[in-house]
Amino acid sequence: MKVNILTEDNTMISGVVYTVDPVSESVVLLQGCQQNNLKIIFGHAIKNINICSNQSYELPELFTNAPVNILQTTLEERKNAVIKLLRENRFPVKEQNDILTIENILSIKPPYEPSDCICDNSIILRRIQSFLSRIQI
Repeated sequence: MKVNILTEDNTMISGVVYTVDPVSESVVLLQGCQQNNLKIIFGHAIKNINICSNQSYELPELFTNAPVNILQTTLEERKNAVIKLLRENRFPVKEQNDILTIENILSIKPPYEPSDCICDNSIILRRIQSFLSRIQI
């Protein structure tokens, strides 16, 4: 929705609402023709919000990870290095469909970086991520 926000210093700011923080009541607006400019208005600075249009807008994904293009050979080298490191440290790692698993508790997806680990147990997750961060490929 498009809004006009009047701030405590009587500045008018217009844009499309991207999100609102329910705790601080801060508003994140997308501004500009292509809506690629972000403006954060802190909740304590907002005097009034006027809704200009209730029309829904196509909002861009702002904070997605950029895809990493890795050569298949490099990916295979990294996977083998991860398997070797984990086995050297007595982790029972198994591979299925290019996903490495440890006792069905932790999964590591390609490209096998620390951020590619999935685990509900934060202690195990941090430990494995620490191991993976040592690999220099």
